[in-house]
Amino acid sequence: MVVWQRFVIVMALACATPAAALTVPFTEEFASSSSNWLNATSGALTFNATGGPDGGSYVSSTLASISGNGTIQFRANDSANASGDAFVGNWIGNVSVLSAQVFHDAPVAVSFFFRFAGAGAMVALLPAVAPNTWTTVSVVIDPANLTAAGGTYAGVMSNVVNLQVGVSVPLEYEGVPFRYGLDKVKIVPEPDTGALLRAR
Repeated sequence: MVVWQRFVIVMALACATPAAALTVPFTEEFASSSSNWLNATSGALTFNATGGPDGGSYVSSTLASISGNGTIQFRANDSANASGDAFVGNWIGNVSVLSAQVFHDAPVAVSFFFRFAGAGAMVALLPAVAPNTWTTVSVVIDPANLTAAGGTYAGVMSNVVNLQVGVSVPLEYEGVPFRYGLDKVKIVPEPDTGALLRAR
């Protein structure tokens, strides 16, 4: 095989998979911008300099949501280099917990969810969130806590390409454009097994 053919094959493989830029620990605080996060239609999010859970900055979306499977309000896409691709890569054995601060102004509690996309998708359903208050939602990264949506735990979580945050509203509010807020999206590492053993 000639050198240029090998180069073409290597470049094709490199373009087929995302750059493994997973950064753990990491917290996206949207300090000065939306950090290239988008909504479900690849539209820009609104950057808010004040009003977040600590009084500081956050991002918001006003896409109308649906009941059932819900609507993605926030997306950290590899293709947009969201958060510098800090959420892109192999989460298995590297990330123990994903958490975020969320907010909404619907008149009733609504259900948020995390969606991990790659070779298929995995979904973490979260408890309902009361209106008009910043609330921490979180999931332990484990097969028991995620539901397959066209993929397997190993296939998706070993190569996360997009991290998404969505909302499902009660049927009577379907199609109404409420305001949703997001801040402090955080991943923390798996505990150091060696350190745990030494601590005994």
